[in-house]
Amino acid sequence: MKRAFRWALISLAALTVVALGATWAQQQLRHADASPQAIAAMRSDASVLVEQGRYLVLRPRQTPERMGVVFYPGAYADIRGYVPTLRPIAAAGYRIVIVPMPFELAIFGINAARDVQRANPDLANWAIVGHSVGGAMAAMFASRNPDAVQGVIIWDSYPPSMASLTDYPKPAWLIHRATPDGAPPASFARNRKLYPPESPWVPIPGAIHMNFGSFQGGGYVEDWQPGITQAQQHEQVIAATLQALRQIEQEASRGNAKP
Repeated sequence: MKRAFRWALISLAALTVVALGATWAQQQLRHADASPQAIAAMRSDASVLVEQGRYLVLRPRQTPERMGVVFYPGAYADIRGYVPTLRPIAAAGYRIVIVPMPFELAIFGINAARDVQRANPDLANWAIVGHSVGGAMAAMFASRNPDAVQGVIIWDSYPPSMASLTDYPKPAWLIHRATPDGAPPASFARNRKLYPPESPWVPIPGAIHMNFGSFQGGGYVEDWQPGITQAQQHEQVIAATLQALRQIEQEASRGNAKP
């Protein structure tokens, strides 16, 4: 009996090692590195303070902080790749906390927003933003913790079916890549029911999935070739995200979240 138990433990340990090895190998093959432009954007300047520690934090230097923003990154991506898009948002008055996820997968860090809030107790109001898998997990966090954040903004993704936002009582925005005529990917359209009926959807015609940040490499297969430049896409993502954050702020200040 003891020998059988010992062999069972050895087999379990071996399977765990194999699974972790496979995850690591997939991560290396599909990894999206931060572009040189993203690395350059990591420098602090007169407008934005960049802090690297447990989290990657962007703070405004010339504008009072209006609200905190937790950011969940996409899978297998260097979180620094999001700095070019998030930096102007920080400069507009938001403390942005980009969360490095275990194994670079937000599914292993769904509740990380709670830790971020505990580490930043001076801010009362928070929004959560996420890209790709990070967007899906941001939606899951908001769905499970409706009182924890004042709203959710998803970049190019949709909530998991087990964490629908249909009845979510606060603002829930989607900013998504779109065809030249503004249509979302078919998978997004099929999952429209997972968003609140009045949820704003902001299309970016000609945008592609990976250009929500600034990356090189990676294994994501795009649906189409970009119809706009990365800089043009960033400009529209920034404008739409700021619009969403302002609505979230207004709702929070009025205290009129839906019952």
